[in-house]
Amino acid sequence: MPYGPPGRPPGPPRKRGGGGLTALLLVIVFVVVGSLVRYAISTGKHSADSTGSTPSFTFTPDPSGAVARAETGTNPLLTDSSTTLIPARCNYSSWGTQVDAARKFFESAAGCLESAWKPVLAKSNLPFQPPELNVSATTSGITTPCTGTTSNFAAFYCPANKTIYMPISQLQTELFKDNWVIYLSVFAHEYGHHVQAMSGILRKANSDRVDAGARSEKGLELSRRVELQANCFDGMYMDSSSDGGSLTSSQISLAKRDAHGRGDQRGDMRDHGTADNGGAWFEIGVDKNRAAQCNTFTAAPSDVS
Repeated sequence: MPYGPPGRPPGPPRKRGGGGLTALLLVIVFVVVGSLVRYAISTGKHSADSTGSTPSFTFTPDPSGAVARAETGTNPLLTDSSTTLIPARCNYSSWGTQVDAARKFFESAAGCLESAWKPVLAKSNLPFQPPELNVSATTSGITTPCTGTTSNFAAFYCPANKTIYMPISQLQTELFKDNWVIYLSVFAHEYGHHVQAMSGILRKANSDRVDAGARSEKGLELSRRVELQANCFDGMYMDSSSDGGSLTSSQISLAKRDAHGRGDQRGDMRDHGTADNGGAWFEIGVDKNRAAQCNTFTAAPSDVS
């Protein structure tokens, strides 16, 4: 489940001429733009790939002095074996497919996810700010920094504007009906990408992917490590909500079955991981509820295939 597409659109044509000063300025611009691309690139496919610009991603200064660490496997969020989400009850708003009802549902979930993840990041001296939330009936007419004007996207996180997009038409409500635990799990996965962004994991993974080539074998493996970790963070939250009394065991079982039914299909770009691995990492999150157990960046390649 993607967090945003790669690339930036070409800039406006530059005039010729200008001598040595112009050449120097062009070199500076090239370096700066290259740095922004390295920082902002992210993969795109929740149910389909998308293209568009991805501006640079910056953090709002934190008064406590906490800073994101551009690290993956050694990120502070993943190195403390005791880091867990504390069980807490969440009064989810009633689910409905109308925009107002769905927005209230996801807003209630966002408040609970913030209460769960904010202290974890603070414990690791990492910054936090809540993501923005965009809930819409369809994708029609929506323009995002990560997708441009395309309407070919589903639920996803855009790090460029720190926003989670939840278009109702793309949630397969005709299949899952009123089993709102599935929509909650999708949302918790996208929120997991926001946690990755806040910690600096996403920045480092994207930078490494640029170096490797976004669609190279190594680049796609990095994308899978990002996505499978978000599955694990999703499972962590679902466990904490269940232990807090907000989700039943049957709902957790349903979410597990759903996690095993997603993932890369035949002909896909292989950037999310197999259904088996996607389900396995979700279950690690549910069963262990430890961020260190979600360290996909130190996992064997076979576990992130």
